[in-house]
Amino acid sequence: MPVAARFHEVRDRTLAATDKAFAEPVRLTFMKDGAHDPARPSVEIEAVLRVGGGDENNMAGGYAQSWRTQLAAGKSELHINTATYTGPAVDTRDRVRALSRSGHPLFEVLRVDDRGESRLILALGEA
Repeated sequence: MPVAARFHEVRDRTLAATDKAFAEPVRLTFMKDGAHDPARPSVEIEAVLRVGGGDENNMAGGYAQSWRTQLAAGKSELHINTATYTGPAVDTRDRVRALSRSGHPLFEVLRVDDRGESRLILALGEA
């Protein structure tokens, strides 16, 4: 007989309250080979966007632009509630646009953390 976890109801209420207070509209644009992916149309959702200072640096630490590995030094993240998200799977190099912020800043997805139970966390860099 399966045993239900006791914290799910409290977790769901906490996520809803957090989203009500801190979520903002963002557009997820899905990319393939440097262009919009026609198989995954863009979606607008509400999610918690936290942007830190700093920028991306390549792993070489210098000006070598040929390196493909980058580090998200500014620690910008988008936290998406997995219970309410129904859009396509997010992948690295997809784009996130903050729709309610001045200038509508654009970010690139550098890493996708889908192992959490309640949030899909996207590590972002400047696009």
